Amino acid sequence: MAATLHLHLLVTLLFVATLTVASVADDSPPAPTPPAPPQPTAYQMLERYNFTQGILPQGVTGYVLNADGSFEVYLPADCSFRAGSMRVQYSSRVAGHIQPLSITSLEGVKVKVLFSWVGVKQVDRDGDQLRFSAGPMSKSFPIDTFANSPQCS
Repeated sequence: MAATLHLHLLVTLLFVATLTVASVADDSPPAPTPPAPPQPTAYQMLERYNFTQGILPQGVTGYVLNADGSFEVYLPADCSFRAGSMRVQYSSRVAGHIQPLSITSLEGVKVKVLFSWVGVKQVDRDGDQLRFSAGPMSKSFPIDTFANSPQCS
């Protein structure tokens, strides 16, 4: 009988010890989670959609890209520069919708045509060409023209 009592006490002690160890383990701080990978830059995201980074000027401060492809890109201020014989202007906020090879519903980008500014509404990639649509006009350029981001003046 004494052996049974000792066995019963031993089992009880092991059970209590197991509960104590489990509750101590539950009170410990959670293991640190690894940091999230850095968000790609706006320029890297353009490349993922088969565009070159040079269609955005230097100095992008941030962007939002939603699952449906709608996006906003932020610059520190309005920006203008000369691209060949044309004058181009970016607002501090550029928005639109992106999918592979096409940017539509573009807002915040204008080009000077003769004496007036016309909004660029769409950019499409067709092979090694980029076609920009502004109002009723469109013009294509070799994609290499946009290999580097222009600097605002």
